[in-house]
Amino acid sequence: EAKAKFLVKMDALAEVDQIKMIAEKAQQPPKTVAMGLTGVGIFVALMFALFAVGMKMLLELSVYIPAVIKSIKAIESKEKDDDTELLSFWVVYCFFTICDPLIGMVFFWVPYFGLVKFLFLQYCYRFKGTLLITKTVLKPLYAKITSAMKAAPAEVPEKAD
Repeated sequence: EAKAKFLVKMDALAEVDQIKMIAEKAQQPPKTVAMGLTGVGIFVALMFALFAVGMKMLLELSVYIPAVIKSIKAIESKEKDDDTELLSFWVVYCFFTICDPLIGMVFFWVPYFGLVKFLFLQYCYRFKGTLLITKTVLKPLYAKITSAMKAAPAEVPEKAD
């Protein structure tokens, strides 16, 4: 159905006088010229989006959008494993989002740091890298913080003099 709609629009575009004029000079059918100009227009729009909006945003959206979709499916499923995996991913993703200005100031000299961050987040999302980070970094850190919090009230005097 989408292909049929596209071809109908190309037929309509091929009837435009300017397209017919270009087709005569190029010695090509008007429909071919219409499709070629449409392709060039889409390419220019994508390049504009890449440079005007920025590669960083496009790369982050390419990680964020699939993770959101997978999270919605995980919420609807009965399994617990996918919930744990995605929760771990969101913790790591939020850490990077919150610390991005600081990380950017420290690593501004690293060429293509945004691409390195993108590849790391892709590793975390696609290859379950966040489960490794959770086991090796987050759980030990959580254990230290909670044990320090449990010990802290015992050290605080009841009344201040």
